[in-house]
Amino acid sequence: MFRSLPALALLTALCAATPAKADYFVWADQKSGVELSYADTWKQLNNQQPNDIFTVGVPSGADMATCRVRVDKDGRYKIFPSQYNADIQAISYSKSYWDEYNALYQDVSVHTFREVAGLGKGFGSMEVISYTTAPDEPQQRRTGILFVSFYNNQAYVAECSATAESYAKYHEGFLDFVKSIEFQKTVHELTVGNYRDFLKDWGELQVVLPNAVSVTVF
Repeated sequence: MFRSLPALALLTALCAATPAKADYFVWADQKSGVELSYADTWKQLNNQQPNDIFTVGVPSGADMATCRVRVDKDGRYKIFPSQYNADIQAISYSKSYWDEYNALYQDVSVHTFREVAGLGKGFGSMEVISYTTAPDEPQQRRTGILFVSFYNNQAYVAECSATAESYAKYHEGFLDFVKSIEFQKTVHELTVGNYRDFLKDWGELQVVLPNAVSVTVF
């Protein structure tokens, strides 16, 4: 009886030291073709804009960390074969796109901008910005990371943000969420000889903010 106690104590200690496995929810939207996953501690919220298809809140209290995915139709390039998607991105989903998108906010500061950094299989770009919320919303200074991809005549946008002073705490979780986003495959890349290796890291993400992660490989 007494000889078994140390073994029992060791087993108890090992069980206590084993980290709990995180669980994830998988979400898919048949209409837009978007598929994604998010931690089971996050909570799905009501969409706020007509083009929002998915909104989720991160347990964060006053930091108000959230992510959303929106989809806009873009039929301007229907006549172009898919091998021109990279060129279309450079024209319509580059810096000029974000200049127009950022007009939704006030006092925007762009910390990072990167090309060839789209969601899933699409061609796109990304940015990290700080901004002040719109006048019709509670006044708040926020920092967000945003990605856009053009794929199959649709623009897919993922945006994650939190209060500016707390963004660093959620940066890694935001990137995990963004990397989970994928679209239903509608274009076969091998038939056109144009293929972006969307599984390959595209380098170091420089986030020049005093409270944020300085370098992240995405």
